[in-house]
Amino acid sequence: MRSALFLLVWLAATPSEREVVVQERESLAQVAQRTLGDPQGASELKALNGLTSDAVPAGTTLKLPSEADRSKAMSALAAARNAVAQADRNAARREEASAKLKEAEAHFASADYDSAAKTADSAWALLSPGAGQPSTFRVKVDEGGDTTVSVQTGPPVRVRSENKTQPVNSGQIMKVAKGQPPPVPEAILAPPQPRTPNDGSHFKFVPVKGQLGPVTLTWSAVTGAKEYLVEVQPSEGTPLRHTVSATQWQLPPLAAGRYRWTVRALNGSQQSNASAEHLFELAEDQVKLQVGKPTWQ
Repeated sequence: MRSALFLLVWLAATPSEREVVVQERESLAQVAQRTLGDPQGASELKALNGLTSDAVPAGTTLKLPSEADRSKAMSALAAARNAVAQADRNAARREEASAKLKEAEAHFASADYDSAAKTADSAWALLSPGAGQPSTFRVKVDEGGDTTVSVQTGPPVRVRSENKTQPVNSGQIMKVAKGQPPPVPEAILAPPQPRTPNDGSHFKFVPVKGQLGPVTLTWSAVTGAKEYLVEVQPSEGTPLRHTVSATQWQLPPLAAGRYRWTVRALNGSQQSNASAEHLFELAEDQVKLQVGKPTWQ
């Protein structure tokens, strides 16, 4: 059966009634582990079923939470936790966001999933500059059925596959294998920043066999990058492309002329946008032959 993948900014679903029967010698925490995958979910079952004790007789039928509502709240909580964890400790709204996150977690523990999702979203919005704006994201499905989701700006996009939901925040990318639940997203590779030569640089070289150089290109390192793809485009002719693991590349001798170059960060199949384009120019420096009167007689 083919796995369906849903991209959701706001997930709306009709709650479904689910039940479970407590087994012999089974604690409420064990029931939560068996049905929800988390023993801490005992507090949710307790609130949802109006229980006053953790001791539940075998054979008792317990109502389970709506999978869609719980998943929505978990996704919102994950996004809020990520925003708080990544915020600078001195950020103006970090303390307020942390307080809202604790409030959202309390709502979740009491099985009030709607309040948990809304409060967690408000905590995330306090620390996210793109809050209130529509998400911009890309979805790519390869021939094998694997799906890659990357989010550029705006609120997190929630990816659902195999009954599991995972948020992808702005600046993150996620590759979901066909038939598998969504993994933890990774940071999108940022484009490198060109350093030298400065944009608009002009070089003069004495030609050797009609070629000029060398010129060395350098750029900033990018976190997560394993290699860099450099492209040098002459004003006329075929561009040069080269992949290096360092943050510099010494160009081969070139003909006189104007050149534009960019660089991208690479990590496996992940590739950043191209850097800002920089220009340099090569010109011949003719050596003048100095002829003077000899000093000897």
